[in-house]
Amino acid sequence: MAEVPTINLALYAHTDVGMVRSGNEDNFLILDLSSGNSWTASEEEPQELLTYSQGYYGSLLAVSDGMGGALAGEVASRMAVETVRDRMLQLQAHEVYGKVPFEERLRLAIEEANLLINDDGQSNPAHKGLGATFTAVATQGNRIYFAQVGDSRAYLIRQGKIYRVTKDQSLVQQMIDLGHITEEEAETHSYRNVILQALGANYLVNVEINSLEMCQLDTLVLCSDGLSGKINQDEIAQIVNKASDFKSACQTMINLANERGGEDNITVIIAQFSGSSLPVADDDAIEPQSLARSPDTPTEINWGIGAKTDPLNQSDLKDQKKEEISSKATEPLPPPPTQSYPFTSKLVKETSETTARTNDLSDRRGPITSVFAAMDFEEKPGVESRESSEADQRVTQPLASDESVSSPADPVYNKPSSSEPKKNNPADNPARRNSKGSLIIISGLVLLSAVALIVVLSLYLKKQSEQRTVQEQEVEKQNQKDGKIGRLREKIVEINKRLQAIEKPSLRDKRESWEDSLRKLGTRLDGAAQMSPNDMQLINQVCDEIGNELKKIEDEVNNLQGLIPQQQNNRDPVKV
Repeated sequence: MAEVPTINLALYAHTDVGMVRSGNEDNFLILDLSSGNSWTASEEEPQELLTYSQGYYGSLLAVSDGMGGALAGEVASRMAVETVRDRMLQLQAHEVYGKVPFEERLRLAIEEANLLINDDGQSNPAHKGLGATFTAVATQGNRIYFAQVGDSRAYLIRQGKIYRVTKDQSLVQQMIDLGHITEEEAETHSYRNVILQALGANYLVNVEINSLEMCQLDTLVLCSDGLSGKINQDEIAQIVNKASDFKSACQTMINLANERGGEDNITVIIAQFSGSSLPVADDDAIEPQSLARSPDTPTEINWGIGAKTDPLNQSDLKDQKKEEISSKATEPLPPPPTQSYPFTSKLVKETSETTARTNDLSDRRGPITSVFAAMDFEEKPGVESRESSEADQRVTQPLASDESVSSPADPVYNKPSSSEPKKNNPADNPARRNSKGSLIIISGLVLLSAVALIVVLSLYLKKQSEQRTVQEQEVEKQNQKDGKIGRLREKIVEINKRLQAIEKPSLRDKRESWEDSLRKLGTRLDGAAQMSPNDMQLINQVCDEIGNELKKIEDEVNNLQGLIPQQQNNRDPVKV
């Protein structure tokens, strides 16, 4: 085991429900990978994890922001932190996965959490649509690894300066990268809450991992968007640098976020690293190194594999197989038959010379690719070979008139005698044979043409069917989009009518505030209406957020005293 540098951690974590939400869907994880001690949002504050020395296996800090209806968001964030915690401890203790690089074990653990959350959302109707962001900071030795899924953030404070070391996987961040909007415009953009990656949203997830070297007194701040959406990074650095301890710094930032609205849950982790073996930071800009997924990293965890079936060391396995193959003795070929059986016994007379030549394999070069038995060459009684039949009909011409040229050993062909009657066999007619062959060829061509026509026709019909299916799906998506947006517009009109019925002067400011909120929601609906029906997932997310805001406004309006109930125009007056 390599020498472990002495690194001390001082940290604190805190989460708050905020000022609007009824439940807390955020969660966090503090994990000492060497001792196995951990701390999540649902557990009491452990004193042994507030300050400790990092061991050989390192440490892991993470923030997760859940999303989904009812309690689904809370379930997703809890599953995320607990699954990553358990898998990291199991992977490092495994015979095979313990040899995987540290950053790839982190990637595997997060991908496993994605699979479990996605499976729960598919199988449990109450948890349909659940998901969670996940931002993690893992340290081993003097290296820091940042893992990102979603839009929670990690900041690094080094020598009083703060740097954002993770990149949001969100729609507005993509628009910033393309140059369509600026960072300042993104903070108030109507799509600022639309994220492109989340644990559980799909079967596959893109885990982005970066790394950099740890320096003396590096301070890391992890937070959910409930904090980063209300406090900018310069304010975060100022609060952390001025605070007497990290607990008070966490509380100060949460209080400030709540004072500025507190519409979302708020979670923050602060951790500082120190040690004599850590280098002092210089003034160079921080450039985290992006770590792409290794091709040797398996796509799923298989706990059943061991050293004999290690998929991560394929080269060793191939070398082992080569040694096993080379160590085996080559089995000799079976001896050739003592007597050869030529294909055309009528053409070549068997002699001792030909037999010896056939059986002799000494001059053969290269491997024997086929092995035959003697019975494969035996001729069936009453059946002539094709070569023999043709040879019987041939007429040989002598090469010279000298009779001494011929020898008894030369093959002799029987010339048909003119005195013998010639049999009128239709099969011997060359013209008939040629016409029959031509007919077979034409039939084959017709058959091939028919098959090709059928294949082309089936492909055409399949393409037409696929196009109709795509058109029907597009129409269905468009109808679904128009229906969602239309219902929300009707709700806005309905609430506006109720607001017009409020005549109390004391409620005028409140009414104007609601009317302004309704106008903003209408603008967001206009933006959703301009989106393509193919982006139905984003449209649903935007509509759900607008629907939730409308529900809050409607509930507040209903609770006001003096609100005139909605009248029905077709109702007749009560007669006395």
